[in-house]
Amino acid sequence: MIVIAIIGAGAFLLRAGLRAITKADLVEDATELAAILKRASQLSIEHGELHRVVLDLDALHPEAEQRYDYIVEQCQGDAAIARNEEVRTDEETVKKAADRGRQKMNQLPEDALAVGDADAAMKRTLAVAGHHVADRKCAPASDGFTGDVHGKTWGRALRVRQGIKFKQVWVQHRDERVLKGQVAIYFFPTGSATKSIVELSDGSETYTILVHGLTGRVELRDGAVRDPEDHMLRNVMGDKDAKRETDK
Repeated sequence: MIVIAIIGAGAFLLRAGLRAITKADLVEDATELAAILKRASQLSIEHGELHRVVLDLDALHPEAEQRYDYIVEQCQGDAAIARNEEVRTDEETVKKAADRGRQKMNQLPEDALAVGDADAAMKRTLAVAGHHVADRKCAPASDGFTGDVHGKTWGRALRVRQGIKFKQVWVQHRDERVLKGQVAIYFFPTGSATKSIVELSDGSETYTILVHGLTGRVELRDGAVRDPEDHMLRNVMGDKDAKRETDK
C-alpha cells in the first residue's frame, strides 16, 4: 500500500509539473501574440496605412523549415473590410472573376470604362464582375528601425510541439467564429481596429486576447471568455447592443 501510494504521488507530481511547463509555454505564446497585435496597431499609426495580423489556424506541420501561425501585413488600396472576406484569394478565383468581367464589358460600348493603364483596366474588369480582390493588396510588413533587425518579417510560430494552438477566433466582420482557415484582424491609422477575440489553448488551459474596436487596445486574459457576444456586442459607450455594429 505504501509503495502504491508513493507511485501515485509521484505520478501526480509529474503530471502537475508537466502541466506547469506547458502552461508557461502557453503564457509566453499568448503574451507574444498580444505584443505583436499592439505593435501592428502602432505600425498602422506610424506609417499611416492599414495593417493587419493574419492568423493561420491551418498552419504547416512543425517540421517545416519556415512556418508562421500569424504574420503582420501592410495593406495598400481600398481600406474597406469585406464581410466574411477571404484572406487569401487563389489565382483561379481571380481568373474566373476577370473572365466574367470581360464578358460583361464586351456588352458595353467600346469607349465605356476606357483606361490606359493595364493594372487599372484589370481592376475595373474585376469590379464589373463584382469581385473586389484587386482593391487592396497586402504584403508582409517589415520595420528595420523599430521592429526586427534588418527589416525581417513580423511572422511568428506557436509552440505546436507543446500543444499550443488557436482554439477559436471571433472578428467583427465574420458572422461566425473561426475554427479553421485564415482570418485577419485589421488596425487602422486612426488607432481603431476590428473588434476581435482570440483564444489560445494547450489542450487543458486557455488564454484569451481581446482587441477593442474604438481604441485598438489589446487585452490579455487568463481563461476563456464565458460569453463572446458580451465583448463583440459592446458598443463605444460600453452598453450592449442587440446586434453587431456592422449589422446596423
